[in-house]
Amino acid sequence: MFDESDNCYDLIEVEGIEFRPLEKVEHKDENQTISDSDAYCEEKFPTDYEDIMKWSTDIMQWTTKNEAYSIIRKGFLIDDGEKWFSLDKNGKKCHMLSAAYIESWNEDQLSLSGSRFKEATLLSLSRFTIHCGIRSNLLSPQTTYATYLVYKYLPENQSRFEGPVEVSETFGSDHNHWYIYLVSPTTPVIRPNANQNTHNPVYRPKIKGIPQQRNDGWMEVQIWEFQTAATIEMIHMNLQLTPCGATRFVGLVIQGFEVRPI
Repeated sequence: MFDESDNCYDLIEVEGIEFRPLEKVEHKDENQTISDSDAYCEEKFPTDYEDIMKWSTDIMQWTTKNEAYSIIRKGFLIDDGEKWFSLDKNGKKCHMLSAAYIESWNEDQLSLSGSRFKEATLLSLSRFTIHCGIRSNLLSPQTTYATYLVYKYLPENQSRFEGPVEVSETFGSDHNHWYIYLVSPTTPVIRPNANQNTHNPVYRPKIKGIPQQRNDGWMEVQIWEFQTAATIEMIHMNLQLTPCGATRFVGLVIQGFEVRPI
């Protein structure tokens, strides 16, 4: 069934095939209702929110904490427009890195509606690397974060991305790797316990590395996960993404990499 020369499929045991609809990720609603209580906003604000808002690429003005909270919840561009900062509903810090942090040798820049950044990146290569440092003041302490690749592809290019993609991480002498998908595959069935209802989404196993449709029109897939300490230091992300087999990332459009709490 599989070509023995393709080492991506070594030692894979398939128990069955499950068909299910593509889930939509609950992406932040830009028009969500926000409490008008300054006390509520004070509770959700990080202590350094005023300093954070000074990072904005644009000049921002507010007269009440509620107005400031509304701005920071929706998010804004920082660092010369290459990052997007916001808070989640629990007051945890979130941000998004633009595709400018991709290290590659063959790419084009596109201006697309619906992108948070001025330009997205159109790839045409066999692999690419993400190498950057995330400043401690962009993260909340003692929090588990996931990093998501935010991307699009034209429908006629879908078949190019149906195979697994290897994600490898190098940190000092340590080297780890795992696999993700850019197009949802048919997945192995994981048998539940006898008393679980398999038709209830609550009991359906969550599989990392499987893409989801965002409600802003883009796709996303988790590519990395990390935990912050009580005292946060610089977080270094050094990942390489390589498609298995002879395929290439031709026609893949990347908006950026979103970092948010799990």
